[in-house]
Amino acid sequence: MSIISFYNILKTDFDKLLSNNMQELKKECKNCNTHFEGNYCFNCGQEADEKRFTIKNLPGEFLHGFFHVHGGLIFTIKELFMRPGEMLRGYIHGKRVDYFNPFTYLVLISLLGGFMFTYSGFGENIRDNILATGETINFTRKHFSYRMLLMVPSYAFMCWILFRSAKYNLAEHLIINTFLISQTIVFSLVWLVVFSILKPKNMNFIIIYISTFLTIILYQVIVLFALFNKGNSAMRLLKSIIAVLAGLGLSFVVMNTLANFLQ
Repeated sequence: MSIISFYNILKTDFDKLLSNNMQELKKECKNCNTHFEGNYCFNCGQEADEKRFTIKNLPGEFLHGFFHVHGGLIFTIKELFMRPGEMLRGYIHGKRVDYFNPFTYLVLISLLGGFMFTYSGFGENIRDNILATGETINFTRKHFSYRMLLMVPSYAFMCWILFRSAKYNLAEHLIINTFLISQTIVFSLVWLVVFSILKPKNMNFIIIYISTFLTIILYQVIVLFALFNKGNSAMRLLKSIIAVLAGLGLSFVVMNTLANFLQ
């Protein structure tokens, strides 16, 4: 073998080794899978250090949401409606740049929901036409945003208990259910607009109320069933139904306790 041939072999091997080392030094974007160097992906703009959610870093994520809005609100609403399971799994695993921060989403949409709930007269019609405790209705009417916030930990706790096999921690369940409750308020807003236009009374109002409730419950069950997509379908559906109903029930218990305490 000539010296030139030996040199070319060594150079080829060295170039391959150098290339492999450089590839290992590059980071892989969790959003678009592009390999890049630096603090931001050059392809989609996502930060390089998108970490797993934990209870410890949730306060920082909450504050971050009010100063750095990642993606579009309309796009987030559309994705949560069209493919909620895929969107939520992707968000938890790091695909976040295209979506609105969940905490910002919840605060904005609950404030809008509180305005509509108060000025549409929906709460007064529930009190007049549906058998419910006065404390519950009054608390919801006066503190709609707080009522929605109470649902997040209640739902998250039940999902954490029932879907342990998914291996999501409690903080990740809080993120998931922040999106879920926010989108639930969007459905409520649609029905509040319908109520404001039709102004139903008596039995017609009860029909609107039941339709609103069933739409929300059905959507929430569908989301959980689509999100936790591994295992027996019948068992997943049963767990999804239990998680929604138990989460809703727990939120009412907490709300009633808080309403009585504040009296």
